[in-house]
Amino acid sequence: MIRAVGLLLLCLVAAGSPAPVAAAVWESSVIHVADGDTLTVIRRGRRETIRLLYIDAPESDQRFGRESRRSLQQLVRGYRVRVDTRGKDRYGRTLAEIRRLPDGLEVNLEQVRLGLAWANARGAQAPRFEAEEAAARTRRAGLWQDPAPIPPRTWRRRPEARQSGMSQIRSRN
Repeated sequence: MIRAVGLLLLCLVAAGSPAPVAAAVWESSVIHVADGDTLTVIRRGRRETIRLLYIDAPESDQRFGRESRRSLQQLVRGYRVRVDTRGKDRYGRTLAEIRRLPDGLEVNLEQVRLGLAWANARGAQAPRFEAEEAAARTRRAGLWQDPAPIPPRTWRRRPEARQSGMSQIRSRN
C-alpha cells in the first residue's frame, strides 16, 4: 500500500501536477487583495496566496473586476479570517474557503450573493452557490446588471489576453 501511494505521488510530480496537500484550518489576517477571488495572508511568518474556492470573479481588466476586488477588500478589511484549505491549484496558490471572524460570514459565498463572482462549485457545495448566483441574477446585482456578462474563463481566452499575457494584464491595475 505504501509503495502504491509513493508511486502515485511520483507520477503526479513527474506529470507536473502539484502534489496533494492535506486540508488544514487556521486563522490569519489578510494583508492584500489581488482581485475578487485572490488574497494574501500571513501564515507562520510568511505570505501565502489564497484562491477562493467555488467562485470565479471577473478579471481586473474586465467589467466589474474592480468592483469585485473592492468588495472582497471590504469584506475582509480589519477582520481575522478562518482559512479552510483544500489543496493547491496549478499556480501554487492555496485553495480555500474563507470565513470572516468573529461573525462567521462565508466570504466566498458572499461574493456570489453580491453578484461579484460566478458560482464555480461542484459536489455538495454546488447547490448553495448556484442558488446564490440565481438570486443575484434575479436581483440584477453586480455583474448581473450586464445583459450578457462574460465569464472570466472566456475572458481569459480572448486573443488580446493570449497575446499580451495575463501578467501584463494584471500589472496594468
